[in-house]
Amino acid sequence: MIRIRPCAPSGTEFGIRVVTVLVALVLLVKDAPAADLVQAARLARQYLESTDPQAKAALSRQFAEYDADWRDVVEVLRPRPTAAVKPGYYKEEHFSQPGLRKKHPEDLLYLIVPTGYRPDRPTGLVVFMHGGGKGSPRTAPAGYMTPAKPGSPPSSARVGDLFDAVGMIGVGPSAPWNENDHSRWCLPETDDYIADVIRECKGRFHIDGNRVFLMGHSMGGFGAYHQVQRQPDRFAAVIASAGSWTLAQWPVVRGTTFCIVHGKDDAKLGVRDRNTDFAFARWAHDLLVQKNIPHVYKEHAGMHPIGYGKRHILDFFQAGRELRRDPFFPQVVLASPVGYSTSKCYPVRHNRWITLDATSEGLIEYDSLRRHGRGHSKDSPIEEWNEWELRHAVVKKPGAIIEAVNRGENLIDVSTTNVSRFTIWLHPAMVDFDRPIRIKLNGVTRPGERVAPSLTALLDSFQRRRDWDLVYPAKISLEMGG
Repeated sequence: MIRIRPCAPSGTEFGIRVVTVLVALVLLVKDAPAADLVQAARLARQYLESTDPQAKAALSRQFAEYDADWRDVVEVLRPRPTAAVKPGYYKEEHFSQPGLRKKHPEDLLYLIVPTGYRPDRPTGLVVFMHGGGKGSPRTAPAGYMTPAKPGSPPSSARVGDLFDAVGMIGVGPSAPWNENDHSRWCLPETDDYIADVIRECKGRFHIDGNRVFLMGHSMGGFGAYHQVQRQPDRFAAVIASAGSWTLAQWPVVRGTTFCIVHGKDDAKLGVRDRNTDFAFARWAHDLLVQKNIPHVYKEHAGMHPIGYGKRHILDFFQAGRELRRDPFFPQVVLASPVGYSTSKCYPVRHNRWITLDATSEGLIEYDSLRRHGRGHSKDSPIEEWNEWELRHAVVKKPGAIIEAVNRGENLIDVSTTNVSRFTIWLHPAMVDFDRPIRIKLNGVTRPGERVAPSLTALLDSFQRRRDWDLVYPAKISLEMGG
């Protein structure tokens, strides 16, 4: 297998602006498979860059002319920065990868490079979503990402030292800008923004694509409850600290470790309103238990600042040193639309090896929380404060659900609600391509069919998530009634 690593010339503050190139030496190799690999990779790049369906179809036909395994093509195309980087805290960095600086010209990144980082081996990445609100400046991550000093009080918001302690790259991006929204990590554009942050970090550092974590506190905690529903397949785990939610499709979390950290005194009369009351976390925990969805729940006796829960977060990371995303997790649930609240409930298309292509009309059930009583404000009379509560309800709203289970022995069992077309993506880690693959759809087993891996399918699967560790070289598309 040929692995071609990108060069990394100096010139930025990090000295690691990465330019992915095919090493010229490979072009001179006379071995036919090596030459085929170079040509296949060149065509694959053109395919990924093209937006013209006819041009893409023509490139797809050319793939067959070259004897190149799709696994080798992935290794060529995957970014692997190799430049040395000094450990430490880097503040107010801009996006630097091609296209991303233009897309996010004003957004800032705050980075922690752990002491043990080495570019010759992959490391984990933690994306941290800061707290605040609609008026939080782009420099807001500085208050969190700056390493805490020894003996810092529990009220401290600084967690930068946590990333060094667990030996992973930490990145704190500024929240997507919106002066009219207090839940900026739950905006429609946030999904792609977080993906771009990860892409930027993969261009700077040697990141293990299956060791990417998402953590959010306060406003970022809202984002954690939101993102764990919308794109659980991006992360090895999602950590919600002092957040809240009012709408959920909890089954979509299956396969991704969800950690909830919350203080019992988060809301306190005379101190803090009930926007992130402890009851939100307790209800999430209870419902996840009821639905038999594995998760981690850590409550503490402290108040809202992240410093009170920092020890619990560190314990979670240390206990999860071997925790990895599983792109082939055998049970996948995709629901659309989803979001942490009714006002932030948007369509979803992908979760791991399932794509929702088209829906039909109908209702699905959601878990919902509703505030009862007038004691929401910290300035409420004590009688009202004590009467306030969260009440759970199951509500019906327009939507669609796909639940797919890989039963083994080349059998995929799928049940759908309000779905008219969907796609199952396949990988050798999931099925045996030398045997027919059977699909049991809504209780009816279809005749087995053979499916062959192809570079075209692989590239199409990459374009769903732009993640080389979440790709599948074959697919089966199904239409209801077809």
